[in-house]
Amino acid sequence: MTSDGASWRVVVLSVGIALAGAGAEARSCALDPQKDGPWYPSVVAFEHFDSARTHAFRCARFAGAFDAPNQVVVRKAAEGLLTPYNLVIGEAGARFVYGGAYGDYPGAPGSFVARLGPDGAEVWRRQLFDAVAEPARWNYPGVAGVLADGFVYAAYTDEIARLDPRSGAVVAKAKLPASASAMDAAYNGFNAFSDGRLVMKSVNRAEGCGQQGFSAFLRCEGARDVANSMIAVVDPASMEVLASHEAREHIGGRLTTARFEGVDRLYLVGARSLYRYNWDGARLALDEDWGPVRYLLPGQSPAPAAAVLGDWVVLQTNAVPAKTPLSVVAVNQRDGRLVRINPFENVPPWEYTFGSKSFLPAMLSVDPVNSRIYIADAGYGLVAAYAFNQTTAKMRKLWMQKQRTMNFSTLIGSPAERVWIGTDIRGLCLFMKCLRSHRTEEVVFRNAATGKEIGRSEKLPKMTTGALVTPGEDGKLTYLGLAGEIFEITVAPAN
Repeated sequence: MTSDGASWRVVVLSVGIALAGAGAEARSCALDPQKDGPWYPSVVAFEHFDSARTHAFRCARFAGAFDAPNQVVVRKAAEGLLTPYNLVIGEAGARFVYGGAYGDYPGAPGSFVARLGPDGAEVWRRQLFDAVAEPARWNYPGVAGVLADGFVYAAYTDEIARLDPRSGAVVAKAKLPASASAMDAAYNGFNAFSDGRLVMKSVNRAEGCGQQGFSAFLRCEGARDVANSMIAVVDPASMEVLASHEAREHIGGRLTTARFEGVDRLYLVGARSLYRYNWDGARLALDEDWGPVRYLLPGQSPAPAAAVLGDWVVLQTNAVPAKTPLSVVAVNQRDGRLVRINPFENVPPWEYTFGSKSFLPAMLSVDPVNSRIYIADAGYGLVAAYAFNQTTAKMRKLWMQKQRTMNFSTLIGSPAERVWIGTDIRGLCLFMKCLRSHRTEEVVFRNAATGKEIGRSEKLPKMTTGALVTPGEDGKLTYLGLAGEIFEITVAPAN
């Protein structure tokens, strides 16, 4: 279950960037609850850094020229953490891994949270759901996060727990409302409002289907005809469910919050429409003056989640394979006005995309400071960036590159020297077969403004689908291997 931390691999590449703070002491990251959410002030206390789900980890710095050779050190830091989903950082740089919940992976034990020591060894592990003891229950990922109070919170099945970061003991937990059988329901994560209250919603598996993990959405008969999601607001101090509400649709992707015009807003991406709810500290109400906003074109599949970019909410469609190319959609927070582009609609069918459908189970990323949108399509094997003029609502292509990923992308560095990070599944992928059969991925670093590749790691074992390359407070990056191996990647000038 633990690693002795002795497995090291060193690769020297012309990388062109170095992450600042490598080997330095961890430093705090100033967060504004009104803008970022009530998370612990670290580089990554929430899965996508902020409640707006930007993926712009602004406290992860880099120091080094883009044209200088760099040394990349890859360290296998831990193992035995099957299907790790996300890693978060709390007080004094303590690292917590949520995993075990991709039930379609052989041996996935069910949701757990583990704390890792500086050398990668497990300090403690808390099993929250035992999939071996309950094999008929749907084993599907929730998430872990660290709030400003320093406690670790974890969502799993139809519960949420507060864990002592020092011992892993479950201090308190709450049962969450469900619109379907508890055997077929799961709360796939949470977000938070500016007042510190946690908000979450359920996803449902088709009743009677025995498929586990994400496969339940792809292989269950009637997968799109399931009960509507339930939304719940929880007070983390008392672990009391303050409000609950049945959504108008089944909401597959994760939820996003924003403080806009003095009101806490909740955005839910449904199978057909984008919904907004308002939270006043006691009541959650659907904002029917603003929406719902229909966002899909014929032949497209739903978006996985939305990100907030200034006055706009941005999303990309096709979280499950679709015949129609994906759209990038922006909806104005003030008036519900919608604009879209179809960035890959007229892309030539390169040989390695033959027979592909448009597909990405992970959401896009946005850079609020530079007003940029970063997208990917695993089926087409493409990544791209667009500049978004928030005044004219025009999107302009900055770059497009051949790269195939099933995961979230990561943005680090200063606004002037932003770096885009994502994984790459190399080689042919006829009829998308590689998306199931690939065994290795590489971590790619790009100049976020130009798309120029400025670094690439060696091949690493397959990453957990829907995870991201996670920055750390000490300048290292963490790579979450599906089979339970955790790797630390450090980039530094070769000299």
